[in-house]
This record gives sequence, structure tokens and C-alpha cells, in this order.
Amino acid sequence: MSSGSQRPPAGFFASFVEGCSDPVVSVDRTGTVVYANPATEAVLGYDPSDLRGRDLASLVASEAADGRARSVSERFARVEGLDERGSFSVPVRHADGHTVTFSVRFHEHAAGGDPGGGGSDGDADAATGDTDAVYTGVFRDGVEEVGRTVTETFRNLVEHAGHAIYVTDTDGTIEYANPAFTDHTGYDADEALGETPAILNSGEMPDEYYDGLWSTLLDGEVWEGEIIDRRRDGETYHAHQTIAPVIGDDDEVSRFVAIQTDVTARKAAMGQLKQYRDIVERLDDPVLLQNRDGEFELLNGAVSEFAGVDRGALYGTDEFAFMDAETAAEVDERRREVLETEGAAEYEISPTFPESDREATFSTQRYPYYDADGDLAGTFAICRDITDRKVRERELERYERAINGATDLIAAVDRDGRLLFANPQYREYHGLGGRDVTDLTLADVVPEEGYEDVERQVECALRGEPVEYRTTRTHPTRGRRTFDVRYYPLDSPDGEAPAGVVGVLRDVTDSENRARQLRVVDRVLQHNLRNALTVVRGRAEQIAAGTAEPADAAEYIVSRADDLLRTSEKAHHITEILSDAPETEPVDAGRVVRQVVAARAEEFPSASVDVSVPDDGVATALATTWLSRAVDELVRNAVEHHDRDRPTVAVSVEPRSDAIDIRVEDDGPGLTGMNRDVLVDGTAVDALYHGSGLGLWLVYWVVQQSGGSAAVADAEPRGTVVTLTFPRAGD
Repeated sequence: MSSGSQRPPAGFFASFVEGCSDPVVSVDRTGTVVYANPATEAVLGYDPSDLRGRDLASLVASEAADGRARSVSERFARVEGLDERGSFSVPVRHADGHTVTFSVRFHEHAAGGDPGGGGSDGDADAATGDTDAVYTGVFRDGVEEVGRTVTETFRNLVEHAGHAIYVTDTDGTIEYANPAFTDHTGYDADEALGETPAILNSGEMPDEYYDGLWSTLLDGEVWEGEIIDRRRDGETYHAHQTIAPVIGDDDEVSRFVAIQTDVTARKAAMGQLKQYRDIVERLDDPVLLQNRDGEFELLNGAVSEFAGVDRGALYGTDEFAFMDAETAAEVDERRREVLETEGAAEYEISPTFPESDREATFSTQRYPYYDADGDLAGTFAICRDITDRKVRERELERYERAINGATDLIAAVDRDGRLLFANPQYREYHGLGGRDVTDLTLADVVPEEGYEDVERQVECALRGEPVEYRTTRTHPTRGRRTFDVRYYPLDSPDGEAPAGVVGVLRDVTDSENRARQLRVVDRVLQHNLRNALTVVRGRAEQIAAGTAEPADAAEYIVSRADDLLRTSEKAHHITEILSDAPETEPVDAGRVVRQVVAARAEEFPSASVDVSVPDDGVATALATTWLSRAVDELVRNAVEHHDRDRPTVAVSVEPRSDAIDIRVEDDGPGLTGMNRDVLVDGTAVDALYHGSGLGLWLVYWVVQQSGGSAAVADAEPRGTVVTLTFPRAGD
């Protein structure tokens, strides 16, 4: 060993440094070596005199080419602050080319002072002329990286590992960190070197955790567990961490190696998986996962409950193991369809379960599922138990058929008067067609003149009181109709105040007309027939007694009999009218009036019957086919009950934009009050006592069946004007 060109420092510490078996190197503030002890040659193969004047960074093994080598090289190049870094790992290239890794710690001292901290001056200062501070480092615990291939392989594995790996000394100071450490934590290697793992402390781990960790490591054992750390940006992460002690040649722990695996995503996935598992298990609906062969790989508890079989016994089987064969075959077919199309399928099944003796209906959604490689692995199904819903649907269907098939008008409204539903009869009567009625209110469908009464009755029903009453309404085409109305409170699901009102309207117009007809005919038969027969009997008795001329009496009897026959014929016609359904059709009123007037003018040649009508097709009314009978009855009544030898009757038809008026005007004595009441509103039943009155009832019912109206007025200077008004037919 040649060291004559370099005189050692004076003093006690100089002799200590010279005899130290670890390399000792001093550098100035530029990173240039100003001193190296004899051990540098013995350990590293460099003559101390050859090192003087070289950059300390040139000793770093560049072939290491890792974050540590770069960090150390940059640190040696800057030099300043080396003493603040504590111990750190340095890969040094040996003179023969291999690498030796040392743990080094630098101290700052004044130039000319003892490298070991003494106060004598020496050649270091004289050679450099440097009066500034000097940094002296002791390279300890050198580990030769023998076996170049093995060493490089190991280094590559560590450098390219996906796990964060870092090395600390026994005090916990980080000496090395691989690139994955930076990826996981956000700290660059040079930021971590010289620090402790405390830079990762999230504050979420208890003190007992760290106490146990250090206790394990200091006992020379490997510690393994999960930890919540914090990245450089403040974000916490979960890591699985293994820390192993490194035992030196002296059988003492020399450093620690830590390996971290970021399990944040896995922890989140496991948490989600647990949530999903809990949800699936708590579902009342069966959930099943089957492989491509149909074998069950996953079943929740609901499957076992319905099947009556422990689910452990169902794994590896299929649906044929617990449900009836017919339904199982249907399920199997659906499953195969999903596998073939790789599309979702939705269907309903109603299996029976022999073991549990249960039946149920399920709405099933089946989907394909894929393995981690994206290959089709099987199907999974979610079966919604809709048994109760199907029962309610069947009940609802029966109610719906009953309501829709009823002849009554049925509808319901909520508390605000908005329609909830309306059956076809209600829709048809109010002209609603197939439209959605839920956007309508009572005010939209009930005529204005009757709305206040309806609103009042509905309010009573909303207070929980059923309402029954009879009312009349005028329909645009059906005329005046009579209804028996019943309103019922609509129960609320919460059992509190009624949610609305159901209305049932029964059209009793026809039955009312028939009842009135019976009363009319009965009155006529009781009065007219009794009177006529009494007179006939009296005349017959006169003939028998010889007190009357037979010819005159017989003529009178024939006349009265003819009256009775006409009354009977009118009663028959009324019966026919009321027996027909109140259906209207387009009727050419002008043509009808011309035909009637022509027939009556021929029958009554002494009467003057004039007609004024538009051309055919101009005045088309909506009326029953009995319209001609009503007009004929009015003309006949005007002629037969005239008090002059030459009656005058004028019949006209006047079309309006929305109606057709038929006017019959005479110059006779005029209608009595009771006959006017019959024509206008069908009253005065008890006042009828002659055949003409029965004829006016015929007119009244024809007008009602046609949805029309009648009006009676006085003519000037004498006589009566009867006006029949009918809806006008569309184009």
C-alpha cells in the first residue's frame, strides 16, 4: 500500500482514521475528494492518492442505474446538506468493476480540522487551499454484489416489481425505494431517502398497531398485515405490507425490507361484494346463477325456501331437481335461448314445488354472464314473486269486465274532481271516445246546467255518505234522459278520508216512459173506454126499448166505436215507439213533411193544408223513424179538432245551423193547457180524457226518443203554433 504522497492528519483522531478498517472519505463543497484513508485501497481497490481530486459522484456504480444510484449521484454532486441526510445506502463501483453497497453517514467540520472531528490541521487543507467546511463520510457494512448475472437479475426484479419495495436501516430511515414505491405513494425516491415511513402515516392506525409491528421486527421475525397509509397528495390507501428483518454477518438485524401491495381497489371490491351478497341474501326473490350446462353455481336463500330443499344440496343440479318437469323444461328452453343469443330474456312462469308443496308465479329476467376473460360462462336469473299481483290482476280483470260490460254509466273521480276512470258506456254517452280521461274533470263532462247539483252530491259522498237520487239530463242527440244516480265513497288505501267517489248512473228513461205509457193508456182506457161503452150501452137500450130511431142510434154507436179503434191504434203505436231502442238516424224532414201533408190533404179535402219545405237533402234531422207519425198526428189533430167548416193548417220546415224546426200552425180554437203540458214536458197524465190527448203523447215520445224538444205558442189572430226541434244531422 503506497501512501507517501499523502500525509495523514495530525492528532489523536488522525491515527484513528488512518487505522480504521472502513473507508473514510472527505470532500469539499464542490464534491471533490480531498482525503481518503488507507482502507479505501484495501476495501475498494483505489489508491488514496488516486482518489484525491476526483468527484465523489464518480465512485457511484452507474451500472446500478436505479433511482437510488441517481439520487446518490445527485446528492454527491450538490454535497451541501449531506450531513443532514443521516445514514443512506450508496452503491460504490469497486476498482475491478463489481459493486459494493455501503451505508454511509456524512459529518460537516471546518477545513483544516480533523476528519474525525479533531482540531489539528493537515495536508487536506494545504493541498486544496480550501478554508471552507469539509464533509467526511464513513462507508460501513459494505456488501459485495458478487455474481453479476444474479445481481442484475435480482435488481431488475426489484426495479420492475409491481409492489412497492423500500429498505430502511434499523432506525427506520429509508435507504432505498423502487420505482413502484413512487407509483404507489407519489413520493420520488430522492424525497423518500433519508426519511422514515412516517411520511406515509395516515393517522388512522392505532398506536397498538405500530407497537406490535416493531416488537415483531426487533425479535427478528417477519411482520405481515394490512395498513392504511397516505399518499403524497393526501389520499389514503389500503396496503398489504410485509416487513422482514435483514440479518448481518454478526447475526444482528442490520436493516429492514418492506414490501407493500396496494389493495385499495380490492378492499373496495370486497366491500361492494359483501354489500351485494348481503342484498342478494336478503332478497325475497330467488336469484340463481347457472353455468353453461345449467348447473347451479350460486343460489340465495329464497330459492331454498320456495323449493323446500337445502341449497347446499342444489349446487351442481338444475331446475329439474326442485320444480315440476313441465315448468323446468320451459325454464331450460329459456336458458338455452339466452346462451344462444347472448341477450337478456324476460318471461313469466308458474312452477309447483313438490318438496314444499307450494305454487307461485314469477316474473323472471335472465341474463348472460361472462368470466374474467370475457367468455360466456352461463346465465343468471332474478325471479320476482308476483303471485299476489297476479291474483289481484285476475280480480281486477273480473271487476273490469263487470264494469265495462254493465249497461250503467260508471265513473270515478278523486277528491279534486278529476276523473280516475270511466267505463265505455260513460265514455260513449259523454262523447269521450277512447281518450285518456285522467286529464278531465267533472266540469269538463257534466253539462253546465246540472253541474252545481252534481258537485253538491259528490261533496256529500266525499264525507262518507252514499248518495242516491233521480235526475234528468239533456243529451245533444238522445234528448232528455232520466237517470237514477248513486254515488259511493271510494276507499282510501290508508283507511283515512275517501280518496274519491264512484258514480253509477242508470238510464231509466225507457222504463219511465213505459211506466208513463201504462198510466196514460190505463187512464184512457178507464175514462174514454168506460164513457164510450156507457153511451153505446145507453143507445143500445134505447133501440131495444123502441125509444130511439134505430138508424140514428146505430150510426152513433158506429162513430163511437171508430173513436175507440183510433184510440187503440194510437196506444199500439205508442207501445211500438217505446219498445224500440232510442236510436236516431238521418231523416230528410222536408221529404217527410211533403208526404204527410199530401196524404192528409187527400183525406181531408175540405181543409186547406199548405206546405213550405226546402229541397230534398237540405233539412236532414237526427230522429227516429217515427218522425212521420208525430208530424201526421199534429196535422190530423189540427184538422179534426177545428171549430170551422174549412180548417187552415200550414206546415213548414226551417233548417238552422245546428237544428231542424218543423212548424205546424192552425187557426183553430187552440190547445188546452193540459195538452200543451203533454207536448212540452209530458205532464198532465191524470188530465187525459180523450183520444187526441193520447195522440199528443205519441208526439211527445217521438220527440223524446229523437233527442228533440217541443214548444207551443199562440198564433195570431187565433190558433196554435207547435214547433218540433230536432238535432241536425252532420254532412
